[in-house]
Order: sequence, then C-alpha cells, then structure tokens
Amino acid sequence: MKVIYPALVEQAIEELAAGQNVTLDYKAQVYQALIKDKIIDEFGLPTEYALKQGYVESITEKPDLEWDEFLSIYPIFEKCECAEFERINGFWEVTVDLQRKLMSNTFQAKLTNIEKAQIQEFLLGRQEAI
Repeated sequence: MKVIYPALVEQAIEELAAGQNVTLDYKAQVYQALIKDKIIDEFGLPTEYALKQGYVESITEKPDLEWDEFLSIYPIFEKCECAEFERINGFWEVTVDLQRKLMSNTFQAKLTNIEKAQIQEFLLGRQEAI
C-alpha cells in the first residue's frame, strides 16, 4: 500500500532530507512531528498557529492574474508553454492534454516533492480531465 502524504509534509521532508533517500518511517515521523508542533492538523492543512507564526504561507489564486503573477504562485508551470493554458472565468486552466501529462507517472517521476505539491495544489478543486 502506498501512503500519500499531504503537500506540506512532502515539502517539509524535501527540505529536511536535502536529497537523501527517505524511508516511509521517516515520512511518518515528520508527519507526526508537524502535528505535534501544531504546524498542520491531521488532514495536513496548516493550523492558524502556523499561519500566524509565518511557518506556512497561505497563497490564494485570485481571478484575473497576469501570466507572470500566476507563475509566481505556481513556478512549476515555467516548464510549460503558455499556449497550453487558457484563461476561463478569470483563472488560468490547463488543456486536457497537459493535465494528463502532469498526472502521468513519467512526468511525476522527474519532479521534486515541492513541484508535485504545486501541481496538486493547482489541480485541487479543478475538474479532472475525462
């Protein structure tokens, strides 16, 4: 069984491990430590304490962002062509082909945990490609 940890846990692991091989036990320890230290809740969401202390930054994608503003929130998309995006109802959306590529095992294998978290955050709440 593969355990999928929340984006903040994966980001913490990437920072702490600094390129070293990471075991599932280590990931579980980081997850538990972040909960114990009140950085995240049991669902992996940042706590009010973490936000107030500046340990976690809340980034909200607002409508009608310029392309450069969008990239400042999701720098992973600097690797993509602007033509693979379309602004719909004020928000940048990806083409179905790009969404499939982003979720493919081949593409995901080349990404850092932080880049994976950016994609996860971007796709959260967006309709999945059929």
